[in-house]
Amino acid sequence: MSVAARLFDGKTAKAQPVLLTLAEDRLYVTAEDGTPVGDWALAELRDENRPPREDDLRLSLDHEEGRIVVTDIAFVEQLRHLCPMLQKRRSAPAGWWRPYAFWGGGAVLSVVLIFTVILPLLAGQVARLLPMETREQIGSQATDFIVQSIARRGGTTPDAVTCSNPEAEAVLQKLVSLLQNEADADETVRNITVVKTKQANAFALPGGQLIIFSGLLDLADHPNGFTGVLAHEMAHVAHNHPTRLFVTNAGVATVFSVLLGDVTGGTFLATLGQMTLGSGYSRDFEREADQSAIERMQAAGLDVSPMAGLMQKVGEQPGSESFLSFLDSHPGFEERVATLMAAGNNGGAALSEAEWAVLQGFCK
Repeated sequence: MSVAARLFDGKTAKAQPVLLTLAEDRLYVTAEDGTPVGDWALAELRDENRPPREDDLRLSLDHEEGRIVVTDIAFVEQLRHLCPMLQKRRSAPAGWWRPYAFWGGGAVLSVVLIFTVILPLLAGQVARLLPMETREQIGSQATDFIVQSIARRGGTTPDAVTCSNPEAEAVLQKLVSLLQNEADADETVRNITVVKTKQANAFALPGGQLIIFSGLLDLADHPNGFTGVLAHEMAHVAHNHPTRLFVTNAGVATVFSVLLGDVTGGTFLATLGQMTLGSGYSRDFEREADQSAIERMQAAGLDVSPMAGLMQKVGEQPGSESFLSFLDSHPGFEERVATLMAAGNNGGAALSEAEWAVLQGFCK
């Protein structure tokens, strides 16, 4: 006896009417005109209905795409008794994982390439698209973020940790003028904020913003050590490194929102936090800033060697990795000290003893 059923061949959505006939251990499938379509071993039949249904079966063969829908209740019951593997899931075909591994691995590789190669290469171009006014806004908000973070840590207010000392500011500006060169015309230091904290640190932000932690002045035992750090951060500004770092961390969505004038959104603020607390300049950026600092010092007739001594002292301080730091892990600490020592110790002091005393008392 034959019963009517519907065959889905897995290639088209249209069902083909077929007839099913049981003979020994096989299920024979024929078209309505009697043309043989196939014969399926009963021991290999599976029911694809999940969960199983009482009134029909959706039959399949292991590793085959075709499906046969049977709705004749008596025939359904007969098949339930004759097919031992009916409710067992089909086993996965050999090598089923290869396409997933290929496309998944490709996706991971693409993401890695975007963030390690493409985005850093494009960061310089995108950074130049940001108007100076926008860069200054980014730098100003990053400065506020850092000052507020320092104030919260000390249980005080931003005003209480922001130092103001006209006499010391004049000395600091003298150093900036001494270290500037012609290449700084477009990317120059526009504002320096000195923050009262025991941390010894200094770093540059977008828009020509510099932040100096007073702990760095306390730790320096020679004005040229501090001057070298200042030259290093001025080099970051001159090469637009802070904005390029911001673009690299921000991602496409944030950069577009900034280009459109939104520099206050949550994603933007999160990027600032990531940039100031958890990110560092690349190996090439740090080398470039170190070399530029040496050149600026030598052009001004200053001894470079005290900068290496200060770097060693900062490296011994706890928490020196917090915030962007001139003492970054790229390149290696020993390599940077060796580069500075190789520059020699020819040259004079950047400040007189009186000027250095005034600068060290910036926050006192």
